[in-house]
Amino acid sequence: MTNLNNIKNLIKKKRVYACLISKNNEFLNEITEPNENFLLRITKFTGSLGYAIILQNKQCLYVDGRYHQQAKIQAKKFIIKDISQMKGDLEKIVQKKKKILIDTKTFSLHFIKSLKLTNLVLFNSLKKYNNKEKIFYLKKKFSGIEASEKVKYLSNKIKLKKNEAFFITSPENICWLSNLRCEFKNFSKIVNCHAILKRNRLYVFYKNKINLKIKNITFKKTSDLKSSLNQCKKIYLDKRYISLYYFNIISKEKTKIKYFKDPIDKFKSIKNETEITNLKIAHLFDGIAYTKFLFWLKNNKLKKICERDCQKKIEFLKKKNKFYLGPSFETISATEKNASIIHYSAKDYNKTYLKKNHLLLFDSGSQYFFGTTDMTRTISLGKQPYFRKKIYTLVLKSHIGLSISKIKNKMTGKILDRIVRNKLNDVDLDYNHGTGHGVGYLSNVHENPPSLSKFSEDKIYPGQVISNEPGFYKKNAFGLRLENLVYLNNNRMFQNLTLVPFENSMIITSMLTKLERDWINNYHEDVYEKIHKFLNNTEKKFLMKCCLKIN
Repeated sequence: MTNLNNIKNLIKKKRVYACLISKNNEFLNEITEPNENFLLRITKFTGSLGYAIILQNKQCLYVDGRYHQQAKIQAKKFIIKDISQMKGDLEKIVQKKKKILIDTKTFSLHFIKSLKLTNLVLFNSLKKYNNKEKIFYLKKKFSGIEASEKVKYLSNKIKLKKNEAFFITSPENICWLSNLRCEFKNFSKIVNCHAILKRNRLYVFYKNKINLKIKNITFKKTSDLKSSLNQCKKIYLDKRYISLYYFNIISKEKTKIKYFKDPIDKFKSIKNETEITNLKIAHLFDGIAYTKFLFWLKNNKLKKICERDCQKKIEFLKKKNKFYLGPSFETISATEKNASIIHYSAKDYNKTYLKKNHLLLFDSGSQYFFGTTDMTRTISLGKQPYFRKKIYTLVLKSHIGLSISKIKNKMTGKILDRIVRNKLNDVDLDYNHGTGHGVGYLSNVHENPPSLSKFSEDKIYPGQVISNEPGFYKKNAFGLRLENLVYLNNNRMFQNLTLVPFENSMIITSMLTKLERDWINNYHEDVYEKIHKFLNNTEKKFLMKCCLKIN
C-alpha cells in the first residue's frame, strides 16, 4: 500500500465507498516517524495533523489553519479542506449507509464514536519497522520524583480493586509515570509502549526486552499484552487515547469497561520545583546558543546564507552542550513569503537565500536532560518598512498582554487567547493558529493540557508551562511570530523561561504604554544579566546592543 492508486484499487476490490486515513501510528502519537506515517506516504503532506478521505473519483485532505497553504503546495492531487469540514463530509457517507475502509490501529475510540462511524471495513496500513530506540531512566535530579512514588500516587487516586486495571495507552503519559525516555528518536523522547496499572504496580509492554530495574514497575513484551488484558475483570480506559483496535480486543472478552479521563494528563502538566528549576537551566543553554546564532547571522554576508544554513548553524551551536539530546521539532527557518506558511519546512522547498532588508522567522526548540524548549523570533536583516514594524509592535504588544496578565482561578484558555488577540483584532488582524500550547518535560513539545485557543476550556494551573506565540501572516509576502515559553507561578502570574532578545529596531515605541516599555526593558535586562557571562567580548557587546533600553 504505497500510493493513491493502490488505495483506489483496494476500495474497488473491497467494494467500499471511501477510505479514511490519518497520520497516526498505532500509538496515536502527535509526532510519528516518517516510515510510520501513512498519510505522508499517500499525500506527501508533512504536517503534524491531518486526515484524508479517498473516494474512487476524488480525494480530500483535511488540515487546520496552520497547514492550509502548506497542504496546497505538498498534496497537489488532493482537494484541501479545513478540518472542521470533515465531520459533515463523513456524516453524508454514514447517512448513505456506505462502507468506509479504515485501519483501526490508527484511530482513537473517541474519534470513531464522536463521528458515529459505522459500517467499517478493516485493513492494515502499517508496516513493522525496527526504529532505533535506546531507553533510559530519568533520574530524580531531573524528574524531581521517582517513578515508584508516581505509581503509588496514581494508584491511591484511582483506588483500583482486585482484578481491576487501568489500561494506559498514551505513551507520553506512561513515560511521565515511569520516568522512561529514549535516545536516537527524532524530536520527541517518549517510548512507544503500552501499560497496565494494577494496585501499586505498573506493567510496561514494549516490543523488545527492557533491562532496567525500577521499583514498582515490571517490564513485559508487547506480545503478552492481549493475554494480560484478558485477565482483567474490569478495565479503566480513556476514549481519547485507546485505539479502536485495542478497544475491540477488550470488548470481545466481555470485560467490564469504565471510561474516564486519564488523570496523568493533569499530573504531568504541573511541573514540580525540580522540573521548573531545570527548565530555567535548559532555557539558559538555549539563550546562549541563540545569542551566538544571532551574532553569526547579523555579522555575515547574507548572499551566502540560505534558510537551511540557519537550521544547520543553530544545531551546530546547540550540540556543543553535552546535555543536548536533539531538537524538539524540525527548526522552522523561513524568510519573506515562505514565513507566511505557518509551519514551513525548508527541506521541502527549493533553497532560498537570505537577502538584505528581509525578515527571517526562526522557530526552534531543544531537548535537554533539563527539559524541553520552544522559541520563535522574527529577525530583521536590515531596514524594514513602517507597516512591518507596526505589525511587529502589535504582535509584541499581544505577547506582553499575556505576560502581564493576572490569571484568575476560573480563567480558561479561550479567555486568555482572546486577551492576546485583542491588540490585533482591534485593527482587524488575526492569526490562524492557537496562541499557546502546553510543553512536556523531555517529552512532546506540544502537551495537552493546557492550551490557549479560541476553543480551549482548559484552566491554567500554577506549575504549567505554556507557549505564548501570537503572530501575523500575509500570504506571499511575509510572516511574523514571537514566542516565549512561560510558566504560571504560585502568585498566578506568568514568568518567562525564554532568554532571547526581541528586535528593538522593529519596535515603534510610540505605540507602547509605559507598562509595555518597562516590561521589554526589564526582560532585556534579565536576558543580558543571565547570558552575557557565557559569551566572548565581541558577542557580549553585540548582546548589550540588542538589549539596550527603549524610551
